[in-house]
Amino acid sequence: MQTPHIIERAFQLARESNNLEDIRKALRQEGYSNVDAHLGGASIKAQLKKQFVG
Repeated sequence: MQTPHIIERAFQLARESNNLEDIRKALRQEGYSNVDAHLGGASIKAQLKKQFVG
């Protein structure tokens, strides 16, 4: 199975997360690199927050 791109995986995780730090932590644990660079922009943060469960 192919590993999803970091942004795609972040959106998958957001649907079961409550905050950005949980997503960052999970991505690092899964072996993704440059997590902060990929999730550092205001636009991506806003889009991920809209997916949170809470």
